[in-house]
Parts: sequence; structure tokens; C-alpha cells
Amino acid sequence: MHRRTHGFTLIELVIALLIGTILTSVAMGTFKSAQGRLSVRSAKATYASLHARARAIAIERGTTIDLVIDSNGDSAYIETAAGVQEVIRFGQELNIDLRSSPSTISLCMTPRGYADPDCGTPFWALKLEFWQNSDSTSLTILRMGQLAGM
Repeated sequence: MHRRTHGFTLIELVIALLIGTILTSVAMGTFKSAQGRLSVRSAKATYASLHARARAIAIERGTTIDLVIDSNGDSAYIETAAGVQEVIRFGQELNIDLRSSPSTISLCMTPRGYADPDCGTPFWALKLEFWQNSDSTSLTILRMGQLAGM
């Protein structure tokens, strides 16, 4: 009697599927971890961009404007005499938890391109943290409005 030797046995197929499943689950775990790290870095860069725009608007217009950071609302926005100019909602748009102490920070950007330390929230240095699950990154806002930790 001759046995057929074409194709795969059921056990070989099950083992191949099992190995494929294990490799896929390991790859997905690594991908989710990398995605979280990239998300918090992206949020940090987005804030730095908003910070730079606030400075540029103050210099362009020749007036003092406010850059407000609201960690309770997970948002930051530029406020001028005409009202709110631009808002970034980190929680809704980027799924990022924004943390700072105090919870609301107001930086007055002057026409000379720096934050007025006698206007808005008084501080020497503020730490701003961006969190998504267990991934986080932070930056420090110095007294004259400079960003450290970029």
C-alpha cells in the first residue's frame, strides 16, 4: 500500500498557525509600545509649535498675548485681544493626558519675543508632562518662556 506524500498533515498546519499567532502577538505588543512613545513625543512637538506661534504672533502684532495651558482640560490655546486664536485639545485630538502644576498656566508673550515674568502665572520653571497610558515625556518652561528638554 502506498501513502500519499503530497501536501501537509493537519498537525503541521496547526503548528504553523500557532507559531504565526505567537509571532503576530509579539509584534503587536511591540507596535503598541512604540505607538505610545511616538504619540507623547508628537504631543510635545505640537505644544512646542504652539509656543513658537504664540511668540511669533506677539512679535508680528507688537502686542502682548497670552498662551494658556489648562491641564484640567488637557488643552492649550493662544488668546489675543480679539479672543481665542488657536486651541489644541490634547485629550480629544491626540489622546494625551496633559499634566502640570499649577493646573492652569498663563504665559504673557511680549512683542520682544519672551514671556513677561511679571504677567500671568508667576514661576521660575514649570514642568509640563505629556502622558498616554504608561508612556510619558516632559519639557520645562523657563522663566522667560524658553523651552528646555526638546
